[in-house]
Amino acid sequence: MDASTPITVTFHSISDQSGQNEETQFSALGNLYEKETAIYIRYDEEINESDKVNTTIKITNDDATIIRRGAVSMRQQFIPGTLTAGTYGSVYGPIQIAMDTKTMEFDWNERTKRGSLSLEYDVLFEGEKTGRHQLSIKLKGEST
Repeated sequence: MDASTPITVTFHSISDQSGQNEETQFSALGNLYEKETAIYIRYDEEINESDKVNTTIKITNDDATIIRRGAVSMRQQFIPGTLTAGTYGSVYGPIQIAMDTKTMEFDWNERTKRGSLSLEYDVLFEGEKTGRHQLSIKLKGEST
């Protein structure tokens, strides 16, 4: 895959924080492309009319990294079975967080231009678990 593939990204997350469930869903137009040994997904998320977040997801055989810039700023790396460091931008400056990734599954079919990324992970702040997160991203491109 040399050029980028236009895709529709359908994002769905469920967060369980101290027994309180929060669910987020949205769809956005983006692009998927391959560079060396990684696949990249890029899309813009509209938080509201004036705030946008540029999201890049880098996926390799072993890990996934989500980088968000704009109204929300964060960097999270996911390696199954591994505790990884990350940052979350706040009005007080960057906050150090950690992700304990339980599962990561990625699939992309170049022929059908369909795929998905699924993650299940715990977020820790100052060593304490703050919640369990399930993330599902469906990818749909135009077939040629």
